[in-house]
Amino acid sequence: MPQITTTRFMYRSAPGQIVTPIGGPRETESCYTPYVVQQLTITIAGADPFAAAADLEIVVPLQDGSGTSVTVELTIANGQTLAQAAASIAAAWNDSQAASLYTASAVGAVVTLIARSHLISVPAAQIVGTFSDAHTATTAQTVATSAPSLVMGRFYQRGTVATPLAIGGTPRDCKPAAALTSATTIAQIRGMVGREVNSTELAWPNNFATFDAYPAGQPWPGLLRGQGYVQVDPASGTITESSEVHVVIAAGAYSLIGAVASAADGANTIRIDNAPTGNILASVVSVEEDLRPFGPSLGRYVLLKLNRTN
Repeated sequence: MPQITTTRFMYRSAPGQIVTPIGGPRETESCYTPYVVQQLTITIAGADPFAAAADLEIVVPLQDGSGTSVTVELTIANGQTLAQAAASIAAAWNDSQAASLYTASAVGAVVTLIARSHLISVPAAQIVGTFSDAHTATTAQTVATSAPSLVMGRFYQRGTVATPLAIGGTPRDCKPAAALTSATTIAQIRGMVGREVNSTELAWPNNFATFDAYPAGQPWPGLLRGQGYVQVDPASGTITESSEVHVVIAAGAYSLIGAVASAADGANTIRIDNAPTGNILASVVSVEEDLRPFGPSLGRYVLLKLNRTN
């Protein structure tokens, strides 16, 4: 797992840090956050079949900040049908530099492009296809890119695999995870999004005013059983060793989904310090703290002992 030094790890603890002693009653599971990759279509229209050979040029902008583009060029032979032309375009695309951005396939007169990463999102209007005759090649977006992230130190639940994933599918042995929702039940809550040592990738520069989060596709440890620092919602009362522990599953009196609070907020929270047998349990190990590395607070957090049978 990539490791990058973060300033906030110069401090005693941070949200999501797992502090269970090695050899202690600790159990983690390997998780990742599923994502949806962008999908585009290029629809070929015009006379079917082609009455004469026609040249096609498709310009695709790069996303490297250079402002440059790659171009897919080919000639559609006289007599080819629109379906045959689409197949030729897909083959030419996959044999060009554009294949580093999207994979192409054809069904009928439509070429489907699937992004190779959730980080790729080229506006459909910027992929321009131009024929030398009256035929057209129109690009449209059919699936918008989605790159969710899970914040460290909050509770999570199982997610669903997003398909198709054009690169390598899902990380090996990792389970899909997702943020809690208003429909989450106590049986569905898994554990805390953990931070083991420094196993995370953070955007640069590190912003001390925002919470650390694992980006989509990045494997991370989910703490099922053991001790870890969980985020406290800013609207919560102070959490002490005798406090109740409620997980926020929807916005209401509280705002941080997956964080904890000292009191219930109707259906917007789930109490976990007195959960039924077989579901996640939690108890406060020590009174909450406030992480303030440089002036403004990074938020409140509390050391919880979690006990979730995997």
